[in-house]
Amino acid sequence: METLIINLGPPGDVLRTTVLLKELEGSIYWLSSKKCKDVLNSKKIKKTFFIEENESIGEIKKYFFDLIISLNEQKEALDFLEKLNYKKIIGVYKEGDKINYSPESSYWFDMSLISKLGKEKADKLKLKNKKSYPQILIEMIGKKWKGQEYDLGIDLEKSKEKEAKGRIGLINVVTGLWPNKGWVGYEQLAEKLKEDNYEVVFLGIRPSIKEHIEDIEKCELVVCGDTLGMHIALALKKKVVALFNCTSPFEIYDYGCLVKITSPLLKKYFYKKEYSIEAVKAIKIEEVYAAIKKLLKG
Repeated sequence: METLIINLGPPGDVLRTTVLLKELEGSIYWLSSKKCKDVLNSKKIKKTFFIEENESIGEIKKYFFDLIISLNEQKEALDFLEKLNYKKIIGVYKEGDKINYSPESSYWFDMSLISKLGKEKADKLKLKNKKSYPQILIEMIGKKWKGQEYDLGIDLEKSKEKEAKGRIGLINVVTGLWPNKGWVGYEQLAEKLKEDNYEVVFLGIRPSIKEHIEDIEKCELVVCGDTLGMHIALALKKKVVALFNCTSPFEIYDYGCLVKITSPLLKKYFYKKEYSIEAVKAIKIEEVYAAIKKLLKG
C-alpha cells in the first residue's frame, strides 16, 4: 500500500494531520511545503516531498499511489494533484474547472470555503460541529476514533528530561489569518504568576520551528491561543491552557492535558478576519490563572 498525504497548509495544520500516521499502513509519503519540515520527522513517513523543490516535484511524478489523501483547497495543490498517478483519492480534487471532494471527506469540507452547500450553511455547520479535527480525519479514512495522538517524531521520554518544573511558557504571538486569536492579558498574567514564584517565559517567533519546539520542551505548562505552539505542546504531552476567541474549540482534542477557555463572544467573532479589541479582551485573566493553578496541581 502506497499512500500520499497532501497538506501544504501552515505547520500547525500539518502537525495535527499526523494523527493519520497512527492508522495508515504500508509506505506513507507526504507532500508539504518547506516551512513544515520540522514537524514532519515521524519515522512512519517514508519520504517527504516539498512543493518548492524541483527535484522533489520531478521525483513524485514517477510514483503510483494506491491512495492520495488530499487536504488542501489551494489552487497550487489541486493543479499539482492532476499531474500525479493514483488509484483512489480521499479529499479535494479538481473535476474540470470545478473543485470537488470525495464522499468520505464531506463532513469536513461541507464546513469549508469550498462547501457544496454554500458559505452560509457551511458556517452554520462549523459553528455546530462538536467533533475534533483529529477525529474527523481518522473517520475520513474509515477508521475508529480512539484518541490517536500527533506524531512529531520525537522521543517523548528524552524530551521530558528537558522540562523545568514550574516553568510556564506564554505564547503571545499571533500569525496567520485570524488576528483575534491574540489576547491582551499575557503581561498581567505573567506578573501574577511571578508573584507565585513560577518561572515565566515568553515564547516568541524563532528562526526555525525546531527552536520553537525546543523552547516548549523546557516548559511544564504552556498558555496560548489556537496556534502552532498549542499543537506542538499537545504533541509533547505538555499541560496546556488554550484560549479560543474566534476559532472552534471543538476542533481541538484535549488529550487529557489541555484546558480550553472559550470567549463569551466566540459566536460574534467566529472566524472573523477583522481585528477587534473587544474580541481579544473578552477572556478574563482570573479565569486563565485559575485554569493554570488547577492543571499544575493535577
